[in-house]
Amino acid sequence: MTKQIRALARGLTVLNAINAAPGPVSLGDLHQATGIDRATLLRILATLDQEGWIFRGMGDRLYRLAYKLHELAEQVHIHDAIAQVAAPVLEQLQQRLHWPCDISVFDGEGMAIIETSRSRSPFVLNREVIGYKPSMLKSAIGRTYLAYCDPRRRESILRRIREQGGEEGRLAADSSYIERILQEVRERGYGIRDPSVMSLPADTLEEFSAIALPIIVRDDIQACLSFVWMKSAAALDSEDNFYRQLKPGADKLAELFEQNGLY
Repeated sequence: MTKQIRALARGLTVLNAINAAPGPVSLGDLHQATGIDRATLLRILATLDQEGWIFRGMGDRLYRLAYKLHELAEQVHIHDAIAQVAAPVLEQLQQRLHWPCDISVFDGEGMAIIETSRSRSPFVLNREVIGYKPSMLKSAIGRTYLAYCDPRRRESILRRIREQGGEEGRLAADSSYIERILQEVRERGYGIRDPSVMSLPADTLEEFSAIALPIIVRDDIQACLSFVWMKSAAALDSEDNFYRQLKPGADKLAELFEQNGLY
């Protein structure tokens, strides 16, 4: 394990304490909140002030976060926040199930994979997938998103696919096909990939299976949790069995999303 820099950790502890306080704080407030002795606190505060991360009010002499931190927060993309929140859950699922999981979101154009546990899996399954955009109508994650998203958003997505033409445009125009595949997702609680396609080009002729579960917060789908496995290596496992093992992870992600305002 990489050795930590204790002084940096203490500085971040102080920043967190100021951020968590209901208002500006005094040296005594910070000592009580962090347990750091006052002399050390004064050095940390002086450093943070000098570097522009905090400032001390002229009138009340209390400590506040500087606007620099607000500017920094604006650079944090919501997809990065989702990936950070999801990573520990993906890690736990991968350790238990061995096969990898992905988190994907709708980015305005289609589903995009933004985090994956594939690099931690002992099985080599297209590890370079960040940013990959699968089919909305044939992938497990695309079907799951369409099944649970707001009807107006669904129609907007389908209209754009129809306008693009080709096979997917034809399928998007087939209302009976769309209703059938989306109803199947809702009845199962998860989406499955069309067996005629693979998740990504691969260096193996092995067949892969995939399912995707919705992550729903406040009655709206925010992301999809997907799971991929090689059929020949998991012949005795079923999609329903994997779903039962993945569902607590999807529920945990929904809880974390709500706690962190990711909706």
